Amino acid sequence: MTTYIRVGLIINTHGHRGELKILPLTDDISRFFEAEHFYIQKGAEYEKYHIKRCRVHQGKAIIDFREIPDMNEAEKLKGRYLELPEEELKILPEGHYYIYQIIGLDVYEGGRRLGKLSDVLKTGGSNDVYVVKDFEGKELLLPALKEVVREIDLANGVIRVVIPPGLLD
Repeated sequence: MTTYIRVGLIINTHGHRGELKILPLTDDISRFFEAEHFYIQKGAEYEKYHIKRCRVHQGKAIIDFREIPDMNEAEKLKGRYLELPEEELKILPEGHYYIYQIIGLDVYEGGRRLGKLSDVLKTGGSNDVYVVKDFEGKELLLPALKEVVREIDLANGVIRVVIPPGLLD
């Protein structure tokens, strides 16, 4: 069974010709220019949409798909996701991970389990923030910095961290 990964959220139409305004769910908006197509789920099926034109406007991708002739058809897709099969994702450099790969991993400091990684917050700044939830549902916010996140071990489902002094105070 194919696993589809969300790479963008259709937040609105753009103009009257059927273009879509996309909120990127990736930290590299240039990936939208490299793609030839995306998939959009409709019910239990995925439909393939081919990119005619793509540009960036105010941090959002504006995409014109061949299969969407006008604003009325574009309007029907608001709130849906642009997705790609996992095998079509761009291979990341060593030490870099897709968010879907690390969500749910157990987070440890030394031998102490802090909880599970539940979310990654995009701050728009120099680093993301990892949200770690413990057994009681309390959240710990960790900056995704090399000094803090020491190891991500996908094979064993573990993230090893060092909590900066004063963070828990």
